Amino acid sequence: MEDEKWECNYLVIGSGVSSYFAMSELLSLEKASTIVAVTEDHEYPYDRPPLSKEYFRDAVKRESLYFNDQNYYKKGNLKMMLGNRVTSIDPVKKLAYLEKGGNIKFDKALIATGGSPRKAGIKGEEKRGVHYLRSLSDADLIKKELSSSKSPLILGGGFIGIEIAASMAILGKKPTVVEKRGYIWGSFLEKHVSTIIREYFEKKGVSFRLEDSIREFVGEGKVESAITEKGEKIEADFVLIAAGITPNIDIALKSGIKTDNGIIVNEYLETSCKDIYASGDVANIFDPSSGRMRRVEHWNNAMYTGKLAARNMTGKREKFDFISTVWSDIFDLHLESAGYTVNSDKHLVRGKIEELSFAIIYLSDGRTEGYVAINRPEGEIAVLNEMTKRKTDITGKEDKFEDGSSNIQLMLS
Repeated sequence: MEDEKWECNYLVIGSGVSSYFAMSELLSLEKASTIVAVTEDHEYPYDRPPLSKEYFRDAVKRESLYFNDQNYYKKGNLKMMLGNRVTSIDPVKKLAYLEKGGNIKFDKALIATGGSPRKAGIKGEEKRGVHYLRSLSDADLIKKELSSSKSPLILGGGFIGIEIAASMAILGKKPTVVEKRGYIWGSFLEKHVSTIIREYFEKKGVSFRLEDSIREFVGEGKVESAITEKGEKIEADFVLIAAGITPNIDIALKSGIKTDNGIIVNEYLETSCKDIYASGDVANIFDPSSGRMRRVEHWNNAMYTGKLAARNMTGKREKFDFISTVWSDIFDLHLESAGYTVNSDKHLVRGKIEELSFAIIYLSDGRTEGYVAINRPEGEIAVLNEMTKRKTDITGKEDKFEDGSSNIQLMLS
């Protein structure tokens, strides 16, 4: 393969949510154009959220994870390269160099490489039984080893860690979650709400060690226990480290493309190099709804930016204008959230927190900054999203918001 060369109109790098929807949009808009997609994954594009939930607990079959069957990728104008990697790009010559040799000449390219699990750097994490979850192959191995585990431990009380803790509990396991913050879901929940959620999890069999972390994993070849920073020993024959992700920016760094907490893009998802775009978890973009640069790790943002990048690659000039939401289904809780939900100067509650059916709206100077909602109607969620996007001023309407019988649509008028 060393001397092989390919040419295409559009090069898509990656095979996650953002790259898949970009590729699909290009196939729809550019039926006569040639597209090459390159991924180091050995699988065709698949959906990742079920890896920590439905697929983790065998509630869905493996084949249901794939966005399409293999025939979809056999279109005459599409070449899908699995198990390979773009190492760098020459932005002037418009050449992408492959790890296994050869190069691809392109007219326009999209970098949608997502992120990789952030390594914890803990002594003993190389032992058997210590895992990170990002790919389908990771999930398959984790499921296999978890089946015989008697004392699973999860490091990290963020989204992935808590989703997996719930999945383990549903499977009859009793996991322990270690979180260095004083409360779980600390990136978007305030402590009083987080405490209620944690207590709910504890009733389901999940244990927590808060304000602590792991200093060392102990065991002869395979992990047997963990020693915390406070000196506590926790039995652990299976460990999942969920410490967040690091954006995969190696290609940009080696190609002279500007980076800062991801790959910097403008409102059209263009990078600092002409005809090279970035989308999904790896893209750092100015968010008009918040007035600041953001790199968003949400599924719907990945889909939206993938499609938007594809349309702009074909010559359209559509600006980023999106309110990204995060959601999760855990036990019988359906959670949705958007915007900024910490460090606001005021918050209002609609519904009853103690009954786990509520919406909290966070305000700054009377304007909506974000919300967290659990087990609320779809119509209410739609209004909350619009309020967050508009930064709706609800000064004087606070009582109406907190009155669960009021028409929340009036908040927008």
